[in-house]
Amino acid sequence: MTGPSFERALADISASATTVEGGGGIPLRPPEPLPRWGFLRPLGRRASRILAAGPLGRLKRWQAALLVATVFLASGAAGVYFGPATLASTPPLQTAFLYDRDGKLLGQILAEENRVVVPLAKIPTFVQNAFIAVEDARFWSHPGVDPFAIVRAVIANLHGVHQGASTITQQLVKNETVGGHRSLWRKISESITAIRLERKYPKAKILEAYLNSIYLGHGAYGVEAASRTYFGHGVADDSLAEAALLAGITAAPEYFSPRLNPAGARGRRDHALDRMLERGYITVAQHDAAMKQPIKLVRPKRVPVRSPLFVDWVRGELFRRFGEDVLYRGGLRVRTSLDLDIQSAAEDAVANVLDRPGDPSAAVVALDIGTGEVRAMVGARSPKPGDFNYATQARRQAGSAFKPFVLAAALDDGFELSKTYRAPASIRLRFDSGEVWSVSNFDKRGYGRLSLRSATAYSVNTVFAQLIRDVGPERVADMARNLGIGSPLSAVPSLALGTSGVTPLEMAGAYAAFAHQGEYERPTGIWTVEDASGTQLYAVHAQRSIPAILPTVADQVREALRGVVTRGTGTTVRLPGVNDLAGKTGTTEDHRDAWFVGFAQGFAIAVWVGYPSNKPMNHVHGIKVTGNSFPAQIFKRVLTALLNKYQAPDTTHSSERHHEKITPTSEPSSSPSAQPSEEPTTEPSPTPPPKRCLLICR
Repeated sequence: MTGPSFERALADISASATTVEGGGGIPLRPPEPLPRWGFLRPLGRRASRILAAGPLGRLKRWQAALLVATVFLASGAAGVYFGPATLASTPPLQTAFLYDRDGKLLGQILAEENRVVVPLAKIPTFVQNAFIAVEDARFWSHPGVDPFAIVRAVIANLHGVHQGASTITQQLVKNETVGGHRSLWRKISESITAIRLERKYPKAKILEAYLNSIYLGHGAYGVEAASRTYFGHGVADDSLAEAALLAGITAAPEYFSPRLNPAGARGRRDHALDRMLERGYITVAQHDAAMKQPIKLVRPKRVPVRSPLFVDWVRGELFRRFGEDVLYRGGLRVRTSLDLDIQSAAEDAVANVLDRPGDPSAAVVALDIGTGEVRAMVGARSPKPGDFNYATQARRQAGSAFKPFVLAAALDDGFELSKTYRAPASIRLRFDSGEVWSVSNFDKRGYGRLSLRSATAYSVNTVFAQLIRDVGPERVADMARNLGIGSPLSAVPSLALGTSGVTPLEMAGAYAAFAHQGEYERPTGIWTVEDASGTQLYAVHAQRSIPAILPTVADQVREALRGVVTRGTGTTVRLPGVNDLAGKTGTTEDHRDAWFVGFAQGFAIAVWVGYPSNKPMNHVHGIKVTGNSFPAQIFKRVLTALLNKYQAPDTTHSSERHHEKITPTSEPSSSPSAQPSEEPTTEPSPTPPPKRCLLICR
């Protein structure tokens, strides 16, 4: 066995936070340092490196495993008379408070149930046995640590199978602190304290404390709170199947949550039933009957919040960054990026533009291009906590709003905006893969030859079909991924016309990079986070931007998108005095999705309109919905609200600031000759662009 193998054996056993059968909750911070032992930590690390590099580094695997186990047990024996040995209570649940960027309270994030302590006598025996069978089969016989489990775990880890060795007593010690650091010293400390606890308290008392402190997901600590959270009744009324479910999900309660992962939860429940049968706790008949039971859950309780879908999204972001333990027990004070004034304006824009029964749904994301902070998020109409969020979860076809990614890929490969292509009414193209693709413009009218600048402004399909042929679909997909599109993209020719689903949040983040010199800022809903003591844990200014595309490429894309607003398919959004306004319309086949995505004055906004059922929008307020209709109107109102609050007061006319509603019309048939030409004088003047296109409209 080599030196690195010796070190790996030490590291694996110390890094594992699960028991032999699976974990006992979420990662926690190590206990307080043991008296008079702090100075040994650096010496221990150095000794480990010396041993690994010296003669002991050449030990055989079984010898290394035995040595690790011996050191582990010897450390515990040496410290058995030192360190704390009291059954402290689990740290109390501390509510997290969320505020908007101006300090207005949005809501609270708290556990669905507070921890409820019940005596062991009121916890059914089969519930106790379920946890013992899964977590610590030799609980009633070991002295606080399990030597057999340690040796078995070391051997398993040497063979690449991660396995822990924590007993129920050790897990109880771990559950009394909050945090996530794992180390060999922590495991030794847990072992010492576990042995001390076993010497001081009877097994039944230790089991009672464990069953009242174990974390079981969704903010529930202990079997009583978990039973109420999942099943709607106390632990005394649990069935055998329900007891096995609770014991099974301790391996990873947030991952095996029966609400979020029913199949995984069922698998863990069945595993617990198998272990109970093996240990003789239940009969075959009881085992088989429980295996057939469906998992029945009660609806979770909700805490009233403002902007509930945004809060749900931020909750997920906090969980990914800090873990659910800190989220529910850390007493966080979270200043979010949301601006309730802008949020109200966005909600009003959707409600006032789509104001009739049977109107389609809409989603809006507005963010700061320099930081990625989300200022407003509308994910549904009249949403409730837990509802589907169309701003972050709905992957809908982007239509021609995806064309800037094709343009960016071409410009990055050295193309120029002045490069011209034939723009016939329809075209058949053969790709390197052998695929033949037929593309048509909606009215089957041709445009002669168009530059990429004009083809973007008028959203001409046949030009972009040729462009993706020259650039390559995979190159376009890579460009979109570089710009933050995380949804799966099919690298096929029709990607040029937005046939892959994306979310409004992704589109807003990507367009923000076009406006921010090619720098991508990951969209975030968090501004600052402090713990209960006021210590700052996170600030958005610490987030680093990602260079996604060259600044020169971003400048050219931005120039082309300005043409969409000044003379092309997006003229509805124009605002007097706002000269940097740029964006792109998008309308999919049969008018099932309509988009406007754009940016100005430091903000990027994505607006999507469509039916959840994906039915066509062929007769909404008497029109066929396009990107230049309802999405553009909503975009304009949200942008006006942003400019009124964050920019000079004379940025817009008073009529614009009052959000006067625009009568819905079809997309204007803008004649290029009526607008100042941005093309070289040698380029033929194209005929007026079609109002809509066949495969993917504007």
